[in-house]
Amino acid sequence: MELHEAPEMYERIIHLDAIKQTQVRLTVSTFRGIEYLSLRKYYMDFEEEWQPSKEGITMPIDFINSRELFIGLTEILSLAESKEVIMEYFGDLLEDMYK
Repeated sequence: MELHEAPEMYERIIHLDAIKQTQVRLTVSTFRGIEYLSLRKYYMDFEEEWQPSKEGITMPIDFINSRELFIGLTEILSLAESKEVIMEYFGDLLEDMYK
């Protein structure tokens, strides 16, 4: 059995492109006693079944990888929230400045 064939313990579709018939899935699986986190692009085949593509990343779930991934996602969410607040209160001013 290959790593990409390991049974999933967790799976979530995090992006769906209905036009291109692709999706990105976040999965957690165990292979040879090691837990892995994968972000993989899937495509719809001719039998209308979702198949994994070669595009993606798989990494062991350990403390360091999990911590760094959490920090990165937290920073992205914080920046998005900050941008939303800035645009709410200063959006008109910024639009005027960049016309």
